[in-house]
Amino acid sequence: MYTHMSKQYSSVSTGNIKQLQTLKVVNTHCKAEIALFGAHLLSFVPNSDGKDRLWLSETAIFDKSKPIRGGVPICWPWFASLYPELKASENSKLPAHGFVRNQDWRVIAIEESPEATTITLSPTQLGLYGFSEKLLTCVEVTFSEKCSIKLITKNTSDQPVKITAALHTYFNITDIHQTKIIGVGGRYIDKTKENGVFEQALPYLINSETDKTHLQDEDNQFKFIQVISQLDTISIEQHGHDSVVIWNPWQEKSTAMADMQDNDYLNMLCIEASVTQGSVLAAQEQHTLVQIIG
Repeated sequence: MYTHMSKQYSSVSTGNIKQLQTLKVVNTHCKAEIALFGAHLLSFVPNSDGKDRLWLSETAIFDKSKPIRGGVPICWPWFASLYPELKASENSKLPAHGFVRNQDWRVIAIEESPEATTITLSPTQLGLYGFSEKLLTCVEVTFSEKCSIKLITKNTSDQPVKITAALHTYFNITDIHQTKIIGVGGRYIDKTKENGVFEQALPYLINSETDKTHLQDEDNQFKFIQVISQLDTISIEQHGHDSVVIWNPWQEKSTAMADMQDNDYLNMLCIEASVTQGSVLAAQEQHTLVQIIG
């Protein structure tokens, strides 16, 4: 599939980051790069301002021994450790955030028009950790003035299946101390405070380690979010989620991570389109989780 890609697709070429094969996109609206390992979006730079919307650690590990730190990790068919019922049936510890971010994906389609480039990828291994091989997924990424990421799940079996999932996006910000979030509020579960439930104070600022799951309700849909950092604004649109996760490890945890530098917490903020309450897919049903970055 890749041998003739540069001839057939004018905006897409193959590349490498150390041991990882990547796809590079350069079209009239942007440039971007995806690693086939994990279908992991590494970079999205609109031509309108030349600023990468995504943060990627300079010490990220690219030898496939662990997921890539930064960009947009794909969490599927579970997010965090939200499948305790599977843990009871498995002898080994479940990998955090599912099993697709730790494997190579294959390209199944590339479509181009004057306005956009769309790349669709699917995992090479399904049916792991007790999940049916008939639970399918793919990631569809469209590059234009904005970047649209769709995580599509289809249950082709004759039994209902419950999943959780997330687009675990690391956004590139100027300074966490001068950053505010607009469009997120209401109740949240605070992982740093023994999963207590609290009400978000506004304006939404980050001034310490943050690991919050904001639960969607009638008043808080989290469909349109802005991240404002000094003179920069990132726009986010989300669909198919039931919550949004806000994460920053802060200095102590950033220092402790081998794939983050000591002060990296200053320039990154995760805002994750998430399904944390569980989505039950009936037989032949499909679910799509979407995040659009501008």
